[in-house]
Amino acid sequence: NDDDEYDGALIERADDQRMDVVEENRIILHEDKKYYPDAEEIYPGVRTVTLDEDAQDLNEPIIKPVKQKVFSVLEKEPPKLKYETEFMAGLMQTPALIRNIALLGQFHHGKTSFADLLVQATHEQEWEPAKEVRYADSRKDEQERHLSIKSNVLSLVLDDLKEKSYFLNVVDTPGHVNFTDEATAGIRSVDGAVVIVDAIEGVMLNTERLLKQAVAARLPITLVINKMDRLILELKLPPADAYFKLIHTIEEVNGIIANH
Repeated sequence: NDDDEYDGALIERADDQRMDVVEENRIILHEDKKYYPDAEEIYPGVRTVTLDEDAQDLNEPIIKPVKQKVFSVLEKEPPKLKYETEFMAGLMQTPALIRNIALLGQFHHGKTSFADLLVQATHEQEWEPAKEVRYADSRKDEQERHLSIKSNVLSLVLDDLKEKSYFLNVVDTPGHVNFTDEATAGIRSVDGAVVIVDAIEGVMLNTERLLKQAVAARLPITLVINKMDRLILELKLPPADAYFKLIHTIEEVNGIIANH
């Protein structure tokens, strides 16, 4: 009996193996094949809704084109200038009359407003740089935050005291410490530097650092003390104290230049 049971178990095991082989080798039609799992297998208990009609409008493309983000705010038409474009193009062909200048200084010391005042001097129509068009800050985020992020180059034609015209490339550099690379690149690409200092705040840490870089690059430096009205409106200093405050700022700048 034991031998019969053992033989019967072997027969059943052989039949099972034969069925497995047949199941693996059987032919399955293409429409019966299952390549991917169903949604119910992946998300059990989730109800799937299938739309019989296309709810998308015929005018709407199936694959929408990529929208190009615009960061700059540019005028569609050039403004009216006090000089002709041909005259400016003629100055560009004379290297002796070209000057490349960088505006350097601490954050919110008035570099961009100073650049806009230079632009205003070349326009026939007057406008308020602080409230209306801002040419030095051409990006949307710069105008919203009132903060220069990228260096901006302005090409102008200005006259000196002898009424001789020069073609100026003015580089307005950011004053925030997070955008130091923009100011450093601007120093490397110019022939002179204009350092703008707030009359009340004086020489700040970033101003001193930019002064050292300008001296290392052997650039001629011009000092502009800005926001002098704050001495009267905010500090309410008498004329003598305001004079000594300005003298202290000038001596501090001269001391940094002499030591480096």
